[in-house]
Amino acid sequence: MKKHNNTIVLIVLLGLASILFLPLVYKDTLGERDSFRMVMGIIDSITSNKPLGSSMLYGRDISFAYFVLLDFFRPIFKTNLALIIPFMNYINALSAILTVIPFFFLVKRYWGTSIAIVANILLMFLPVWRVTSQYGHPMTGAVLFMFIGLALIGYRSFLSSLRLGWKKLILWDVLIIASFALCLMFRLDAILMFPLIPACLLLENYPFKKIVSPSILYSFFPIIVFKVMQSQLPLIPEVEKSNGIVEQLLLWNNPTRYFDNFVFGNLLFVWGLNPLLFLVFFISCIYLVYKKSYSSLFFILPTVLLNYIFWLPNPAPARHFIYLSPVVAVSIAIFLADIFPTVKSFVKNNIKTGIALAVVLIFSVLISYKYSYSAPMSEKYSHTARSLGNELQQLEPKDQPILVIADTIPAVVQIQLMSKDTKVKYEKTNVFTDDDIKYQKRSTFRPKPLYISVIVVENQKNKFICYFQGWKSKINEIQRFLQETDQYQKGYLVLNMLDKEARKVDVEPSSLSNKFDILKL
Repeated sequence: MKKHNNTIVLIVLLGLASILFLPLVYKDTLGERDSFRMVMGIIDSITSNKPLGSSMLYGRDISFAYFVLLDFFRPIFKTNLALIIPFMNYINALSAILTVIPFFFLVKRYWGTSIAIVANILLMFLPVWRVTSQYGHPMTGAVLFMFIGLALIGYRSFLSSLRLGWKKLILWDVLIIASFALCLMFRLDAILMFPLIPACLLLENYPFKKIVSPSILYSFFPIIVFKVMQSQLPLIPEVEKSNGIVEQLLLWNNPTRYFDNFVFGNLLFVWGLNPLLFLVFFISCIYLVYKKSYSSLFFILPTVLLNYIFWLPNPAPARHFIYLSPVVAVSIAIFLADIFPTVKSFVKNNIKTGIALAVVLIFSVLISYKYSYSAPMSEKYSHTARSLGNELQQLEPKDQPILVIADTIPAVVQIQLMSKDTKVKYEKTNVFTDDDIKYQKRSTFRPKPLYISVIVVENQKNKFICYFQGWKSKINEIQRFLQETDQYQKGYLVLNMLDKEARKVDVEPSSLSNKFDILKL
């Protein structure tokens, strides 16, 4: 009977997740530039026949399992490249929906069925989780495999109590390690969730000595599996030299960025969780301290703090904070479950006051979602950015390269989707990035010199040099790039008037008119 009830609850939760996620999935476009960069690489790997070996594959070394999954559909993509985008989007939505299952069993084991139900519903409504499920990105898949592994730890502990023999337990150890290894292979930075491993063992009431060994086993071996599988990837020399993890950390997690991004980073952190839910989460942590629920706190706080500290210097997009969203949901659910009897009794004895408070709460929730995280690129804007690709593809042949200043990554993807013969490659310019100049001057932790990159696109008619992306914070960099670059001395300049940032670029009167003829689309 109990198993039957669990099945019904899971079916209802899966149905709710499907209703919330599937209708909102981006259909034929994507929600952020990093996802578009992944599509650029997938298209290049297909057209160049280099599975997992294309230098264009964004994040290949830290998300190779995700690209392996997508490569499984290569025969379908070859018939229609445009199918890559909806496949990525629906794989992500499916990952978010399936996370309901291990998340439910994990929370149910340690805090009960009611809290497991509430935690799942809260997770579905946390903006960072809900929004990221709408378009393709490997982080959601990494969370799915992480919680599969954590749920298996609980089941293995149950089997151990039945004294079934060490051979069967070893099988479950292998499954647990495989789950955590897949988590890392979908997204290496998911290691920021690994404090949950000893936290679950603590919740199993293991003594300290029995926590250390399995924690090392379940943490260390997945990393070994990850490194072994990573070593089997085709070598891409230019990527191996330029995109080392240490160099990336020195740039994006440079200590000076904590000061520069402190306010902005904290705003994104709060928006990603929803301002009202963040406030409730903060109260729930104080409540757990008051209750001396140290095992629950150990499950929640280390993962929250580790992700907060790691991502604060590099907070955008708020999707970076997705790994802490499940534990935030658990914390709030514990608090709400504990205060529910008191609230119920108060409302029963003060009906009018209860109704008034309920109305205030509903309005507060609605207002809080207006100030919550949304996708970096709305579906409408994403289509607008891609429309530039249609215009560039249809341009008549020009006698000089065409320099494109706009939000160019979606446009490049559109050109690729329109013609399999399109050639795309990254090219380093001779101009330092603003970030590199700033952090070279201010930090004792010197990142490797970083130059502005461009995307060189060649179709059957023209050659386009596309400035990487038109972010508001990059306007000064764009203007300096146009003035200082000496690699493209003559040609045409496209300022996409649909892009607000491109419209801010001042090109006349200036020395730029000696370099470029303005091409208005």
